[in-house]
Amino acid sequence: MKHAATLPAAKARAARCLAALGLLLGMQAGHAAGYPDHAITWVVPYPPGGSTDVIARNLAQAMGPILGQSIVVENKAGAGGQTAMAYVARAAPDGYTLLVSDASVATAPSLYPSMPFDPAKDLQAVALFVTVPHLLVVNPALKANSLKDLIALTEKEPGKINFSSGGVGSPLHLAGEALRLETGLKWTHIPYKGAGPALMAVVSGEAQVATPSLPAALPQVQAGKLRALAVTSPRRIALLPDVPTAAELGYPKATVFGWVGLHAPAGTPAPVIQALNAAAAKALKDPGLMERLKSQGAENAYSDSAGYGKLVAEEAARWKRVVQEAGIKPE
Repeated sequence: MKHAATLPAAKARAARCLAALGLLLGMQAGHAAGYPDHAITWVVPYPPGGSTDVIARNLAQAMGPILGQSIVVENKAGAGGQTAMAYVARAAPDGYTLLVSDASVATAPSLYPSMPFDPAKDLQAVALFVTVPHLLVVNPALKANSLKDLIALTEKEPGKINFSSGGVGSPLHLAGEALRLETGLKWTHIPYKGAGPALMAVVSGEAQVATPSLPAALPQVQAGKLRALAVTSPRRIALLPDVPTAAELGYPKATVFGWVGLHAPAGTPAPVIQALNAAAAKALKDPGLMERLKSQGAENAYSDSAGYGKLVAEEAARWKRVVQEAGIKPE
């Protein structure tokens, strides 16, 4: 009898819980339906002026009017992108604080296994905007006019040629390691404090080889201060049509590209994600925007949330293998 008497109370509690859940979902749906109703913040994980920052600001200017609200770009650099990722992961999942994401969301879990957050669980892919290839460049004084020549040089005198990067575990380092593992290049890795100093080390001859992003290296290649031996994108690029891809040269696993996209805190309502997706797709059809992005070495690679999430998962698995095989341990 006592058990029977408690049934109505239990049913009442269950009804109240369901009502509360319904109210919460209704509030979320209502909020998403009016999204956005104030300014949105995009967090860039690097200092101002870099290619990711420039690309983000161009997209923000284009997408703001489409969404009907301004998009404010904030720079939170540090810890290989972890500072910005952690900041956004802790933000409210309402679509107003978003991460301008790049390959670090895929590489960080392998490079920094003790991170206090998990990008795969605490962040949600929103949209992929563009891809940005890397170049294999050498100092013009080096007697290597092709990747084949470079491989032969490093085999002749292993370790004599210096490969510069922006630091252990940086995009430049990882791109170079992917190429080294695939081709058997035998060089000595010299980490610098940033991509800029690493590139200038090759220009000056202090180092002989680097794998910088296209936007960073293009002016130096065009000025004849660097020689491009290969591009790591899946296809040749219009800005350097005579430079072959690594895949064309027989090394398809050395295909490496950076990207710029958008991530949100996990749990962000689907209608918000859909609104951002629609704005990105529309913005990337604008000829003026695409011309500006191409001048940064970026190519339109728009993908929705599902497609972008799939890319990040595949790249995370790929870079885990590279990090393990190369024995990379960030300092």
